[in-house]
Amino acid sequence: MVTVLLSAGWAHRGQKTFACHEGTVRDVIREFVESYPHYRRRLLDDDGEPLTYYNVYLDGDLVKATDRSRVAAPADSTVAIVPPLAGG
Repeated sequence: MVTVLLSAGWAHRGQKTFACHEGTVRDVIREFVESYPHYRRRLLDDDGEPLTYYNVYLDGDLVKATDRSRVAAPADSTVAIVPPLAGG
């Protein structure tokens, strides 16, 4: 399983850690939203594709939005979803 970490600022009811199946980063995000649909508007566009305004890290390394459909998130990895922060 892949661990998905969600920023505390977006955490619904305080839950920040989730489990998804391995796959591409794109697939992990889509499965996460399928399991927790209240995050859909923040994470997916109208076509069900991941939005590009938030950062995603795989085991601490930034995954560019253009690479999310190619980068694999293997079992026992961690995908962190980080919203943009205001204030610069």
